[in-house]
Amino acid sequence: MENLSIPRRIVIFYKHLHFLQKVIEMAERIVCKFGGSSVADAAQFQKVKAIINADARRKVVVVSAPGKRNSKETKLTDLLYSTYDLAFKGLDFTLPWNLIRERYLEICADLGINKKPIVRELDLLEQKLRSQDADITTDYLASRGEYLCAHLMAEYLGAKFVDAFPMISFDEKYRLSAKSYTDIAAAINGENQLYVIPGFYGSDLHGKVKTFSRGGSDITGAILANAIDAVTYENWTDVSGMLMADPRIVTGALPIEYVSYREIRELSYSGASVLHDESIAPCRAKNIPINIRNTNRPEDAGTIIGPTPAETKRPITGIAGRKGFSMIYIEKGMMNKEIGFGRRILAVLEGEGLSYELCPSAIDSMSVVVDTKSLTAVQDIVLEDIQLQMRPDRIKIFSGISLIATVGHGMTNKVGIAAKLFTALAEKEINIRIIDQGSSQINIIVGVDETQTEDAIRAIYGAFVQK
Repeated sequence: MENLSIPRRIVIFYKHLHFLQKVIEMAERIVCKFGGSSVADAAQFQKVKAIINADARRKVVVVSAPGKRNSKETKLTDLLYSTYDLAFKGLDFTLPWNLIRERYLEICADLGINKKPIVRELDLLEQKLRSQDADITTDYLASRGEYLCAHLMAEYLGAKFVDAFPMISFDEKYRLSAKSYTDIAAAINGENQLYVIPGFYGSDLHGKVKTFSRGGSDITGAILANAIDAVTYENWTDVSGMLMADPRIVTGALPIEYVSYREIRELSYSGASVLHDESIAPCRAKNIPINIRNTNRPEDAGTIIGPTPAETKRPITGIAGRKGFSMIYIEKGMMNKEIGFGRRILAVLEGEGLSYELCPSAIDSMSVVVDTKSLTAVQDIVLEDIQLQMRPDRIKIFSGISLIATVGHGMTNKVGIAAKLFTALAEKEINIRIIDQGSSQINIIVGVDETQTEDAIRAIYGAFVQK
């Protein structure tokens, strides 16, 4: 380059710079998960295609089974469960099976996709169901909702189909195997290739299909994002991210632009989530941001879930509440001197298969908050065991409790936050039965009567957001 003029050198420099930029863009990949509402029919498939085409980095697509097109329709996954139940009881499963079949063939017809491969898959499944083939387990049949949808999406997008089975595998304790990440990285290694993978299932230790809990396609997407070091994990659904409170309770609740991994965990626990809570950990492990987006409004920025921010706009990020809790109250003089008292109380609950939510205590009393439905079935046994083992002075169960969480990094080390919250509740004459603030200081949980849940959420929101 010594003999080149300065302008020529500048041109060559910028050409190299442009090339390097393109290389970096090719290396950056986005994992996109589309929920059931996003793949409900051909029109939704077309929206998905437009979204994928809008950003060249969107190279890995995860799909759920087609969702409901209207409120009267039965979920396709539920139809698959019904089909299995009828088939293996030796009953006629024609009705639910025909609804499943028609749904996929309708999408094929509306998109102009060759239906023969899907027809072959459906015919083979039906044959195995009618013969009660032992290979057709409940999980296997339920997973076919995602499996068939992914095949259709791959065909429509001109993408490569990669099955989640056996690529994603679990051990005997339902923990993701380390091998899964290496298998995924090996299978999805073409940076310029577009891939489609079905969500919701993987493989167990015995080589059988294992489904996740409902909403498990979120988990699949997060695992894939971790395995390929995605730059972002986009979770496309039918809402434009999260709101600071339930819009059915707080009219005009403001959107949450950014929420940390820690905050979303606290809010999800309290019932405010558009994302499966188990999908956070794989992305958090590598600080991969999760972007909740709306398939029907792709122009909306949505909500980003990511690392703890250095600064926050508001003292709180969100408010969420859950009903259906009971509090077991145990009182005994000199309880604090009785070594192992708390452990033995919790051991009684463990023995009956109960987990606890909160455990506030004082010098001579201890309370354990548990799910009411879970407690009801074993309540008499639990009370009897605590009475026999602990010999308390008093034991009582208070039911009809709602837990309300106020979450936000802006609360940390801020004077007057708790006072503001409790004053807002007092002004609305809401009695607080439980108070719990974790050492992290990003969450204050209050227990109130279930009948006052909505009023409590509105009061807290008004105190921190509307004033």
